[in-house]
Amino acid sequence: MKQRGFRYCSTCHSKLQKWSKTAAGAQRWRCPVCTKTQTRKRPDLSKALLLERFVAWLLGKQSQADLPVADRTWRAQTAWCWDVIPKAELTGEVYPVILLDGIGIGSLVCLIARTPQAVTGWHWAGWESSNTWEKLLERQPAPAVVVCDGQKGILLAIARCWPHTRIQRCVFHVWQNIRVKLTLHPQTEAGQELLQLTRDLWQVKTNEHAKEWAQRLTTWHKHYESFVRERTYIQDPKPNQRRWWYTHGRLRSAYYQLNKLLQYNQLFTYLETDLSPEPIPRTTNYVEGGINSQLRTKLKLHRGMSEDHQRRLVEWYLYSRTEDPKPTRNCL
Repeated sequence: MKQRGFRYCSTCHSKLQKWSKTAAGAQRWRCPVCTKTQTRKRPDLSKALLLERFVAWLLGKQSQADLPVADRTWRAQTAWCWDVIPKAELTGEVYPVILLDGIGIGSLVCLIARTPQAVTGWHWAGWESSNTWEKLLERQPAPAVVVCDGQKGILLAIARCWPHTRIQRCVFHVWQNIRVKLTLHPQTEAGQELLQLTRDLWQVKTNEHAKEWAQRLTTWHKHYESFVRERTYIQDPKPNQRRWWYTHGRLRSAYYQLNKLLQYNQLFTYLETDLSPEPIPRTTNYVEGGINSQLRTKLKLHRGMSEDHQRRLVEWYLYSRTEDPKPTRNCL
């Protein structure tokens, strides 16, 4: 019986001979009996190269109109590429600092964990809750410090999964929260001073500065304590009943937010050099600016994608930002 390997003619099963090369440099083979020529097909390599081209286009700036092939041809050739899902490799390495944040993509939220250098994992969820954050945190060993924006779901998940991990609240988010409560132009002297005190958080660079700032907050509260406790009363329609609320409720809320962060040691964790060999970030900008803003730019370049395709773009981008991403073909 004739052998039927690659080096045997598919028509007469005679043994093939090398017969120069194609214009692309591939080896051509010729049958000495029927004179038929052929080249060896490698569907696996073709598929891997197409996936690499697809990912390069997905993460690049080119539109489909800028590609050297017709739009319809490109979509037909790469239709299967949307089903390839990259996954971050879990190394089990213990990182001293991890930053947490999320980004909304259509009807879902992508929860992202990263170090100052690389992405360590992500998880898709319908919304940010403690349960969804737990699914992301439980995959990784507990770090020494977590930097986050203070979302309640994150804080609960950290308390359950990483109970001994210290928390650094993002100073920028703290400033935003206080600014919303006080506005940029408070009408009271107490509000103006507290707003300036919050601005001065950006100037805290040493432990001495932190102690001085904490003392200023204590002094502010002593000076305006009675002002903060003022109440407004109105007569309730029900007989012999009065309703009341704090007259300066937003000012009071702003103060207690700062005081609570100070008491829980979540405001100046970045100054504790014994927790990490590298500087601890005091904002989540590595995620907000380094990941989220880049994703929004890429989604804008490829606007018009379905939600599923947007998710795939996000996953490939995050995969490319992991510590040691394997070649694209390894994801097949």
